[in-house]
Amino acid sequence: MPFFCVMCGECCSQMGDVHVVEEEYGQGRFLMLNRYTGERHRVEIDPALARLYPDRRIYERWPGACPFLREKPRTGENVCIIHRTRPDICQEYRCWRLLILNEEGVRAGRVMERRHLAADDPALKEFWEQTVAVIREDDIARWDERVTGLLERAGYTVRR
Repeated sequence: MPFFCVMCGECCSQMGDVHVVEEEYGQGRFLMLNRYTGERHRVEIDPALARLYPDRRIYERWPGACPFLREKPRTGENVCIIHRTRPDICQEYRCWRLLILNEEGVRAGRVMERRHLAADDPALKEFWEQTVAVIREDDIARWDERVTGLLERAGYTVRR
């Protein structure tokens, strides 16, 4: 199953420390600098999202956010306004291996890296500690299948 973004914005909430605008060319075009690698990347604001660029309210919640992360006013979704031209590091990023949704379809948690649970739901965290954390399986694909089955039988939906 392909990666499914829930548009929470957490992935970019601290990227302002990494990505900075080095130069503005006008007409929504910029040169970004990755402070860690020294790489430079030309980016362009998606014309359909250009109206969001002046809105800086996202920095009230996340002062260290990427300079191109914005919140859509009506939906509350967080979007990358340079998504089509974003740097390679952003294109390759996945914030989870397994996304766990509760019965209402709301994110309950994410499995990140090999087996780390980032839980949004206390019930999932308790289930995880009692049922999943005790599983001993070296093969990550078999572990994923086993954990997915357990979570689905417990009423969760799992996306990979």
